[in-house]
Amino acid sequence: MRIGFLFHKDPLSLAKSIDLIRLRALSEGLLRLGAAVSDVSIVAPVSRSDQFLGRVPVLPLAVLAERNRFDILKTCYHFSLELLGAYEGPLISRLVRVVDERAPERDAASRGRLLACQELARERAWGVVLNNHENVRRWRERYGATQRAVIIPTGCPAELPLLGPTPYPEGESPLLFLGSLASPRMLEMLNEAAVRLQDVATVHFVGRNKTALYGGRELSLSPLVVEHGETDEETAFTFARHARLGLALAAGPDIFDNDLSKILTYLRAGLPVLGEERLANAKLFTRVGFGTLFRYGDAADLARKARALLTTRFDECKAMLMGQMATRHSWDRRAAVLLRFCQSVAAR
Repeated sequence: MRIGFLFHKDPLSLAKSIDLIRLRALSEGLLRLGAAVSDVSIVAPVSRSDQFLGRVPVLPLAVLAERNRFDILKTCYHFSLELLGAYEGPLISRLVRVVDERAPERDAASRGRLLACQELARERAWGVVLNNHENVRRWRERYGATQRAVIIPTGCPAELPLLGPTPYPEGESPLLFLGSLASPRMLEMLNEAAVRLQDVATVHFVGRNKTALYGGRELSLSPLVVEHGETDEETAFTFARHARLGLALAAGPDIFDNDLSKILTYLRAGLPVLGEERLANAKLFTRVGFGTLFRYGDAADLARKARALLTTRFDECKAMLMGQMATRHSWDRRAAVLLRFCQSVAAR
């Protein structure tokens, strides 16, 4: 099977992010599946055809006009659909969240464009890839059951990257927020956490402040938050493995919009999680007690729960949970699900 990933940006020019990690992990995961996959490539707005992301070639958009180039093409995000051009072959589309005329509120500025992309998926896709059951329900309610649907959430590495030296000052209790600040309320909650916990912990932020994309202007972090910027996956895991507690904040009140990739990284690294209510994948840590939830929007409850977790030992379940993440939620497992879905859709 020849599978293409249609990505809406040049992946070779991007800063390190979960978008890039997912693209490389799934495409290389398909290659590792052997004879069932004869070719995997990434199609993106690039000018050259001699470049690679890891082991996977990155090809210009012009290849989409080549008849029978792919057995199936997978778009990676909403805006990837805008690049289809003359492509008429088998197509599956991944949608991080299914937007409507109201929700998520943070998508107000780009709502029309997102809805237009979803209409393209309804018209042209043979199948859709979604992150969770809530988004499958929303897709079915809005667009019917014409497309097959599969849930393929974020994964994590089966093998942990090499552990680097601690990035934190000696004697500090680091509380880590990893990933994007994808709504103004997330930044406000992070600032509140830094203020309320400054006597017992230091809040570290490894990622990108994206509030300008969702709130109209970029909001500022508190000087109490130590900002490290975006890093590669290996460095992110070093931050997580040396931290005391991982913080997972909701982008907004809608559960379908809160499937957080950082939770997978925290748990694979053996880091207990303090999560906000209304997270779609909170059961990954709450069902085994490897962390807890605080009330949505309640900074005082966040601080109370954080103080309790910072004095709790999790030795009994830590190794067990890390092993479960490696076996049940690895990128290779996700790639195997994707291949089976591609085969079933193409078989139509």
